[in-house]
Amino acid sequence: MSRQVDRTGERTLAIVTKSNKAPEGLLEKVTGDDVNIGLGYVCVRNRIGDKSYDEARKQEVVLFENHPLLSKIDKSMVGIPILAQKLTQIQATIIARRLPDIFSKINEKLNASISELNRMLKTLSSPADAMIAFLGIVGSARESLRKILVRGEYDEYSNDHDMHCTTRLV
Repeated sequence: MSRQVDRTGERTLAIVTKSNKAPEGLLEKVTGDDVNIGLGYVCVRNRIGDKSYDEARKQEVVLFENHPLLSKIDKSMVGIPILAQKLTQIQATIIARRLPDIFSKINEKLNASISELNRMLKTLSSPADAMIAFLGIVGSARESLRKILVRGEYDEYSNDHDMHCTTRLV
């Protein structure tokens, strides 16, 4: 099933639940590489009944240490704490991979906003300053209209290709 969504197997982590129910052949399954599970396997024992988390983890440790077959599985592949650690590491890796792109996009938007802010007048201390600002806004709107209606250019709205002209103008 994992091959349907992850052909290379590099994003797949297999969790074997209820390891105590079918221990025969489990060691061979999780150590063999019949299926390309890039992030490996983690075997866990589900909590049974009304046991607390701590009680369930203690029983899990005892199971994977004392069971004749399950005790042979590498300790880096068993238990809820190992699963939590692996998931945390996977998430940290994904975040680290995505952060540069996020920072780049934030910086682009910040620079565009700063540039736009710098084009604006700092203060409107006189009617003349207000008139200059107003004419600048009207000129900008006129240029946008000319681009959209006359030349058919939508570069100001590159992310919104499906917007109607009226919506673009608003």
